[in-house]
Amino acid sequence: MLGVHRLTPAGADYYLNDMARELPLPARWDDRATRWTGGAAEGLGLRGALDPKALRAVLDGCHPTSGHRLRSDRATVRGFDLTFSAPKSVSVVFALGGDEVARHVVSAHREGVRGALAYVETHGLSAQRGSGEERHVVPTTGLVAASFTHGVNRNLDPHLHTHVVMANMVHGPDGRWSACDHRGLSAHRGAASAIYEAHLRVELTARLGVAWAEAPRLGSEVAGVSPLAIGEFSSRSADIRRHMSEWGSHSARGAHIAWAATRPAKQGELDFGELSSRWEQRARVVGSGRAEIVALLGRADQRGGAPTLDEHRFGAALSLSPDGAARRRDVAAAFGTAALGGAHARSVEGLTELWTPKLSERAQVGVAEDTRTLRSVVPGGHLLRALGPRPVDPADHGVWRDAARAIDDYRARWDVSRASDVLGTDGLASGISSLPTARLVDHLQTTRHIDAARQRLGWRPAPGHEMARGR
Repeated sequence: MLGVHRLTPAGADYYLNDMARELPLPARWDDRATRWTGGAAEGLGLRGALDPKALRAVLDGCHPTSGHRLRSDRATVRGFDLTFSAPKSVSVVFALGGDEVARHVVSAHREGVRGALAYVETHGLSAQRGSGEERHVVPTTGLVAASFTHGVNRNLDPHLHTHVVMANMVHGPDGRWSACDHRGLSAHRGAASAIYEAHLRVELTARLGVAWAEAPRLGSEVAGVSPLAIGEFSSRSADIRRHMSEWGSHSARGAHIAWAATRPAKQGELDFGELSSRWEQRARVVGSGRAEIVALLGRADQRGGAPTLDEHRFGAALSLSPDGAARRRDVAAAFGTAALGGAHARSVEGLTELWTPKLSERAQVGVAEDTRTLRSVVPGGHLLRALGPRPVDPADHGVWRDAARAIDDYRARWDVSRASDVLGTDGLASGISSLPTARLVDHLQTTRHIDAARQRLGWRPAPGHEMARGR
């Protein structure tokens, strides 16, 4: 999950001082818990370990070395906190799986964050230029940000998350620094979140062999993690829901008030080893200790066959579009969600590129993305019947797309409209022998194309295509 929050004037001090008492990950694992990140940060010479003075400078809109002002001092927002939180079942595996498992979970989490940030820098981060009718959106060179990775919440529940503290300062293609167009961050939050979680899933499957199960609101959780364990380690969420229920609140503002009202104070210096023992004790109470978590590893189906998308989840994700249209970001979010077994960020990007070619000359960044119909990105039932669900791998997906175009071209040439009849021959009493010669030749060529595609994808011949051999 990804949350986007504006920073208060004291934002830098909070992250540098107060958050330092959150559970840092053990140094023996990795020394990158607090790092600079982003293309624009690199451009300013900010890389590697975090420099507190430099973070304060960029949040003030100044150059980290010279102190020269880069962003207008009229900007009222200093920056943004992009918070990437692992699904609770992943935090449970992190907490109970042992040292080696925890290191793999943290590494996969960081890989997912990096993939999502690359997406945000390319598609979500933008600036505005001009005014009035001449105002337009332009791309930027990336983030100026610091990342803070932690493993616990204030209730001492395991909660693996990374805060990406981003300065409200972007560098446009015209060489100018300015405040960012924050609308793009909000618009692309869902896509970046889906990409992060998809990348996390595929990495954890590869590293630990975990399987995945559908969760409410199109989410995914590690298959087999007990709901009681998830509930035991979700006490902050329970506190917030309880407060909202007591006050009869149902709004987003009410949730924020409940979050603030129920938030406990920091509990001083924390030790990862001590907390791990506490987590094990709490988990045993609900029958889900380390042995139960370790037993979930290696369960993923390792049999052959190209991983495919859950087409129902894809359509369901797109149906949440507020105006009934599909923009590039909506399609990216849908692909990330539909890859239940996960997909690398670059794979989600590759699939999205296949289905969302540019429709206009304007910059495709931030809120300035082309609008397309849902039908243009959701495959018809006749294609799924002939070819099966779309593969996750972009190369295999290209094979699927090529065969789909051949089917649709055939249907257009011969005026086939019934979705349940792929090539329009199911109702022929005497089979394809009754077709005119030109259509018969076309039919045989298209059928061979379909069967060749299914063979390349490792699937059986499509049902009903025996007719291609003469019926």
